[in-house]
Formats: sequence, C-alpha cells, structure tokens
Amino acid sequence: MAGQSTGKRVLAIALGVIAAAALSVSAFSTKWLASPLAPDAGIGLREAGVCDKGRCESMSNEALVAYIEAEIARIVELNKTAEERHMLPVPRTPWAGWPVCGTIAFVGCLLAAAGLSIGALLGMAGRRVAWPVMPTTIGVLGLIIAMVAGCVFVATKPEGMEALGLGWAFGVFGGGVILGLAAVFPLNRQIRPIDEDLGAASATMSWGSSRDEP
Repeated sequence: MAGQSTGKRVLAIALGVIAAAALSVSAFSTKWLASPLAPDAGIGLREAGVCDKGRCESMSNEALVAYIEAEIARIVELNKTAEERHMLPVPRTPWAGWPVCGTIAFVGCLLAAAGLSIGALLGMAGRRVAWPVMPTTIGVLGLIIAMVAGCVFVATKPEGMEALGLGWAFGVFGGGVILGLAAVFPLNRQIRPIDEDLGAASATMSWGSSRDEP
C-alpha cells in the first residue's frame, strides 16, 4: 500500500513539473503561429517576428496590429487612384482585443506554471499545508484562463496571415494544459492536510469526498 501511495506521489510530481515546464516554454515562445516557409516569422502571446521583403524584425503584438492598420490605410489610398482591375484587396481591420487575449493567456500560463511548481515542490518535500489559497487552486485557475484565452488568441489572428498555421509552441501549450489538469488534483491530495477524522486515507480521496461517507 505504501509503495502504491509513493508511486502516485511521484507520478503527480513528475506530471506537475513537466506541465509547468511546457507552459513556461510556450508562454515565452514566438511560434504559436508559424510557417515552415519562413523560419524567422512567427507570432507568440506577446511578440511577433515579421518578415517583409527579406527583412525581419521583432515587435509587440500591439505594434503588429498598428503595422497592419497602417498597411490597410496605405492600400485604401492606393485604391483611390488605381484602376478597378488593379485595385488591391483590403484586409479586415484586426480585432483590438487580439493582443489582449495573448497577454491574458501569457499570464494564465505563468500562473498555472507557478501553482504546479509550488505544488510539486511541496510534494517533493513531503509537506502538507493549509493555506487560504492552495497552489493547486492557482494552478487550476491559471490553466482555465490560459486555455480559454489561448484558443481565442489563435482563432482571432489578424486577416492576411493565412500562411501562418499552428506552430510547435501551441502543441507544447496543449500538452502542458492536459498534463497540468492530470497533475493538479493528485498534487492537491499530496499537499493538503490529512483529515483528522478520516486519517491517512483522506490523502488518497478526491476533493469531493465527505467525512460523512462510509
């Protein structure tokens, strides 16, 4: 029984550490959206690498939105003096909330990574705590925030970037979310106080268990 309990603890800690690492890497990567044809181009949660006529530069997502808006204004002005058959298509104005979603997802990733890391460290140290807000609670909230905001961020990318598909960072992010959700509840059972009435058995019960249950 002790060996089984130790195995579950080690597995929960390992999953938590791997998930925290994956979420941290994806949060700072600029390859959430990428193209194999342009290795230097890509978009992350806060920054983007933009390539134009062989010249690449890094800019914030807010600056990228302003850059696209300036290009739209330039196209509109060109179309005013161009013949109809030479007119260029005008892209849709990018959504102003797009970079905000990226920032929210970035914060969510870091919150989740922090909660999972602290939970894993407490589990490794064999410590049980009764904090008002448990690190696993922070981990769950961070995962939910990152998952929702991250998906909205990818789904609402500015028009005209069809060449950019899902990059490796989004795959790492998805794996981190799945592993994080798989780790957070077992981690919580490893670090929360043992119920005095239920004894050591309470360490293996889920959050929904009640001391009134047989």
